[in-house]
Amino acid sequence: NEFEDGLASFQLPSWPIYRMSSDGTHLMLMGLNGMAIVEAHTPSHASVKSATVQNPTNVAVGANGFWLTTSDAGLRGWTPATAFDEMESQSSRYANPLNIGFNSQYMDISNMTHPGYSIDLVSPENPVALNSSMGQPGVHGLMFQTVPLIMTSPISNAAVWAKSNTLRYDAILELDNASGVQDSLQLAINNGQLINGTRFVPIKLIAPTNGSLEVRLTYDWVRLDTPVEISDMYDRPDDGGGALTIEWTLVHDPDFSRYLVYVSDQPWTALPTDIDLVGRIIDKSESIHSRLKADVTTANGVPLVDGVDYYALVVVEYNNGRYGLPSQVFGPVTTSNEVPTPPAWAMAQPLDGGVAGDLETEWSRCTALDLLETRIYTSTQPMTNVLGLSVGTTVLPTEGNTTILNLEPGKPYWLGFTCVDLTGQEDLANATIIGPVVPTGGVDDGIPPSRLENVWAIDTPDDEGGRITVGWDVSDADDCAYYVVYMVTGVVFVNNPTSIAGFSESTVVNNCDDNSTIVSQLDGLSLVDNLEYYIGVVAFDTWLNSNPNDVQIVTATPIDNSGGAAMPPTRIENIQAYDHPNDDGTAIDVVWSISDAGDFSKYVIWAADKPVDDVGYLWNLHGDDPDRCGCVVIDKQWIDEDKNPIELTLNAALYSVGTQSDQFGLADTPQFIQPGIELFVTVTVHDLAGNVYTDSLLSASVVPINNFEDTTPPPRLDNISLTDRPMDDGSALLVDFELSTASDVYQYEVYAASWSFTSVGVGADGPNAPVFILERTPDLPATIKELAGDIPVIPGQETWVTVVPVDSAANALKTDLTVVSAQSIDDGITDPGNYLPSIEGITLAWVEETSILVTWNHSNSLNVEGYQIHINSEDFMDISEATLLDNTTTSNSYVITTETFPDLVNTSDWYISVTTFDGDGVVRETVDAKKINAVDSTGEITKDTGSENNFESLLTTPNLIAAGLVLVSLVLLLAIFRGRGRKSQKEKEWEIQTATWGISDDPWDKPSQVNTPPPPPTTPAQTESLFRAAERIEQQDVGREQYVAQRPVMSPVRAPIDDALLNDLDIGASQKQSSSSIDTSFLDDLL
Repeated sequence: NEFEDGLASFQLPSWPIYRMSSDGTHLMLMGLNGMAIVEAHTPSHASVKSATVQNPTNVAVGANGFWLTTSDAGLRGWTPATAFDEMESQSSRYANPLNIGFNSQYMDISNMTHPGYSIDLVSPENPVALNSSMGQPGVHGLMFQTVPLIMTSPISNAAVWAKSNTLRYDAILELDNASGVQDSLQLAINNGQLINGTRFVPIKLIAPTNGSLEVRLTYDWVRLDTPVEISDMYDRPDDGGGALTIEWTLVHDPDFSRYLVYVSDQPWTALPTDIDLVGRIIDKSESIHSRLKADVTTANGVPLVDGVDYYALVVVEYNNGRYGLPSQVFGPVTTSNEVPTPPAWAMAQPLDGGVAGDLETEWSRCTALDLLETRIYTSTQPMTNVLGLSVGTTVLPTEGNTTILNLEPGKPYWLGFTCVDLTGQEDLANATIIGPVVPTGGVDDGIPPSRLENVWAIDTPDDEGGRITVGWDVSDADDCAYYVVYMVTGVVFVNNPTSIAGFSESTVVNNCDDNSTIVSQLDGLSLVDNLEYYIGVVAFDTWLNSNPNDVQIVTATPIDNSGGAAMPPTRIENIQAYDHPNDDGTAIDVVWSISDAGDFSKYVIWAADKPVDDVGYLWNLHGDDPDRCGCVVIDKQWIDEDKNPIELTLNAALYSVGTQSDQFGLADTPQFIQPGIELFVTVTVHDLAGNVYTDSLLSASVVPINNFEDTTPPPRLDNISLTDRPMDDGSALLVDFELSTASDVYQYEVYAASWSFTSVGVGADGPNAPVFILERTPDLPATIKELAGDIPVIPGQETWVTVVPVDSAANALKTDLTVVSAQSIDDGITDPGNYLPSIEGITLAWVEETSILVTWNHSNSLNVEGYQIHINSEDFMDISEATLLDNTTTSNSYVITTETFPDLVNTSDWYISVTTFDGDGVVRETVDAKKINAVDSTGEITKDTGSENNFESLLTTPNLIAAGLVLVSLVLLLAIFRGRGRKSQKEKEWEIQTATWGISDDPWDKPSQVNTPPPPPTTPAQTESLFRAAERIEQQDVGREQYVAQRPVMSPVRAPIDDALLNDLDIGASQKQSSSSIDTSFLDDLL
């Protein structure tokens, strides 16, 4: 009658569990000497935080964090998800015992100091006598005086706190004194409780002494409308602007008709009357008396404008059409278009029943009223924001709040979620981040990777301190996904620990092939020099299984090896800035090359309306506070594994106010980017020690442009070059050019033709359409293989080329262009990438019968930059005959899905190749494609009818040609031996052979009279085919299914051998050695 779900006991820091608390998302557990926080809503119930705590007493989970009380060490807390960082401990003195003195009377209140406990200082049983002649007159003529409250304790500097609660006093009210009585009574009536239109005012009369009291009260009244007041007025949150939310008080009048809301962009000088309001347009009406809030989008009928001050009032209209007393005017309040708040939570897990790489994601719905879509960003590196990342997936509101991502299987990912409004706003810096998560397939075996052996840790040499290098033996688990380095300091262990309980996560290594890393932070803080750290490394599999209780723990101490000399990272070497396309001129794009600093900490991107080659003043004055410096901070050294340049969109910059100086000052303030004002941009690189170069910086300039009104095209390009591509077959040319200086250049159109021209486009003397289009940051030089009209580049043919820059508004100059020409040269090389190695160890396998997993061995050649994967339905030897699927630079596996290749079906055979390319983009075009067979209706992979090593598979056309040549050679040798023994005889059989094989009929004992040309040499293609056939013949079983195309079976027919012919050839008889010189070079050619 019991069930178990979640972590095993050995995965927890302490067992058994005595206390638990949960908020529905996370569960906090308390054991004898430890605590753990685990995920409550995921199937794995992974542990996200654990700690060793002595003498715990209870745990609690609240909106502000996770809390644990102890019997002797007070309260400990951890921050909410996803950080789970332990809060800084604080201690205070406790005043015990505590005495209190009031009017020279003292009492011990040590046992009364509890929140909410009331202490009676004065009571009828314990009165305090005061001097009635002293004090200040108050209510009803009573004398009020200040009496000190004194608290004493032998514990010095202990904080105490007290609050007065109730003060009761007696007063004698002379009712026959008309002064103030009527006003006081009316005030009590006005504040009486109103129930169903009746005002209830309790009046209690008490005689000061024993006796009787008779009171007659007469109250005359005139009906007044219930007043209405605006209780609050504010900008409607999480919307697209142009709306105010107004709240008001309740009106219960029986003849109530409706509430009327009036909004003005100018303040009312006096409270308007009903006559004043008749001429205005009602901005909002509400006829339900209990509905006390409304959203207003107009002011006197005109739509609200963001940034403008607005004022409002509310008035009640009654059934007879009259107006009540208007509320007081409320304002000013402005509207704004808020950046949508990211989802409150998100989760991801492998898709149950999906293919490898499928990741099921879910998130809380975006609350923005002007929501456009939800964006999901993916990264293989840990991240705290999504600045600089490319959008991975977009989900429309109509598609819900779940989706399936298809990622590279077995690799850890971090996901970032943002909400985007109709104007494209999203909070990149505060995206909801989760991870690591691993897209995988199959079934969770629940078995964690074995303990990592030979773990070591040393101070990182030749640095400025604060870094430790950690190494280990690579995990032997087939399903290993990543490693996590755990650390702790300030703890004394009696015995060498073997568990990471109480340790904190420091670094994630996302590749199980790596066996070392450098750690520099713990709990978000830099490592402290000369402080010893305990370090452990744990391997996680694709289902996030791990064994935190069997870990090899080592120690290391970071040391400053620089001798106090600061060594800042090198400055950025390349930076470019562009106008952001398709906007109103309120954003720019910045692209810069990444830093290779080993102790990298962050980038700071600066933008201002004055030169930023020296930002020392700004750095010293503002630091990296974006609210003061107008800068942006990115803590990711690179965005993708290829370490491409980082691209970032900026919406704010530092603008000067009322000065034209190039020097920064206090008047420079961050503002939203404004169109038409030139901006200067630079990037500084900071290391972990805070060192940075702030002068002599490389910068770029850009002018933001309103692309909706832009009609100015980029200037023509003047510096264009066209050259032959070296070491090829003359089928390509290389075009290079200087990039446009226009800020809003969006792309480059490349035109090429076999005739001379000066203009392009419809009706011009040049091509109508470009041969290809390059992005605004192209890889140059670009390769041209085809001309206008799909004409290939031919060696020796004159080719004319021009490049046209186009801005994001599609403006371009296409006349009077700079056109260059050149001829391609055939260097006799058909495959420029032939010098690159071919790929070995290619394996193909169906995954869930829907996708194909391709794996291969990494190349050790230094020339190889990456790999290309091609596919075709028929066998191919050149990649031009197949479809390019993708490029990869680091991975040696690839999953082909219907998303990457829509034509993929499991009912057809497929041929797939993996080839290499170098840093210049030159690709090895000659490949040996591998075949994977189709899956039949029963789910089995079909097999070829023949075997690679049987006799029928050897009867291919190249093999038969080779066998024929060998047979001819044998026959000729037999003829020579026979000719040496019988020089003057020509038997009938020999004549038949000479006629059959075309051997000259000249006497063998005389020089030949005819110069017979030698046979043509074997071509490289034939040689390659022969070698390829030989390699296939020699292939052996490698433990997996081999797929071989079916070949026709040819059975050679052998003619019976005439015994007389053998006798005539004198086979086996001793022959006399010939002394004549016979030219046998033709045998070499035949062989």
